[in-house]
Amino acid sequence: MSTIAKLGAIILFWLAIGLIQTFNWGSGVPKAVVMLLVLAAVPFALAAARKPVAPLAPALARTVAIAFWLCLALNLAYFGARIVAPHVIDIATTTLAAGQALLHGANPYALPIDTGPEAAGFTGYKYLPAMIAAYLPLGASLGERGVLLTNLVLLLGCLALMRQLAGARLAPLLLLMLPLVAEQIFAKGATDLAAVLPLLAGLALVGRSSFWCGVCVGLSISTKLLPGAAMLPALIPAERRGHYAAGVAVGLLPILPFLIAGPRSFIDNIVLFNLARFPDDTSWLHALPPAIATVAHVVLAAGMVAAALYVWRSNPPIAARSGIAAMLGIASILAGPGAHHNYQLWWLPFYAILLSHALAPPRGEACQARRFGYTSGAEADAKGV
Repeated sequence: MSTIAKLGAIILFWLAIGLIQTFNWGSGVPKAVVMLLVLAAVPFALAAARKPVAPLAPALARTVAIAFWLCLALNLAYFGARIVAPHVIDIATTTLAAGQALLHGANPYALPIDTGPEAAGFTGYKYLPAMIAAYLPLGASLGERGVLLTNLVLLLGCLALMRQLAGARLAPLLLLMLPLVAEQIFAKGATDLAAVLPLLAGLALVGRSSFWCGVCVGLSISTKLLPGAAMLPALIPAERRGHYAAGVAVGLLPILPFLIAGPRSFIDNIVLFNLARFPDDTSWLHALPPAIATVAHVVLAAGMVAAALYVWRSNPPIAARSGIAAMLGIASILAGPGAHHNYQLWWLPFYAILLSHALAPPRGEACQARRFGYTSGAEADAKGV
């Protein structure tokens, strides 16, 4: 692949995410069309990642490095501007309120914390306990500024893991260069990276420790049902799958005290609320017959089963697992009641890792082994992959 073709792929990715950001309320159909096109591009990226691709030319590699540090500086400047007088949305404010309730010994799922128009009669906290834990340390003392600081830490953690998983600085650059990301985590205070970071950690551990990979997936689900529940098939390890299942169960333990303390309020706000939600006009399903949404749910479930069988049988490399995770993330949004901007954070890091493998393959024998998947987890460990 020529340098011009690689630059073209990066520009197309940036333009596609820009269109997704542009199509918001009242634009569910065009947004879905763009997301489907992005999803349809995954097999082509996977095919490119399987072929021996020349690493970035030295000049382009230097350009990527400069662009990375420039984009990081711009993101930090935007963070600095926003933290002066933050105005976060209900995703963050309800998380702060849930943390305060917990500090006072109350059950956040049984209190009127979320009373907005979309609550549909379910007024308790709508996310899972690990989300509260993630934002409590800084949020309890700093309020909305604590949310933004936590998001900065989560972003830096995601970037570090993406760099490790891709073996190139291009992957974190592909995420940092998107205005949507900074807007969501620093202007809106979206908390989704708290659920994404454990999944990236699980992906980094998939060939090293089945148990701890499972723990990471479970912790993601204990933070927010999606994307962890949808992407679980992408992280099934090649060996010790029982350990993986046990790890997922351990990662889900933060849910248990709240389920025991108030099963009705917990199930109402976490399960029944999501089942009762009608598609809003960010979704292509808005105003369509409920049977269409049912078909979309069936297609998503079938896709998850197919992904699980493929990963179970073939033990794909990191690039392919990233592509599968991205596809499942996009599919879960398309099948859901909304395609909000913060949901895009679920799959963008994984898509960026896939593109990096396709456009800027890792250097060195061990990295190439991991990229093409011709070593087992034990062999990869022995080579330092």
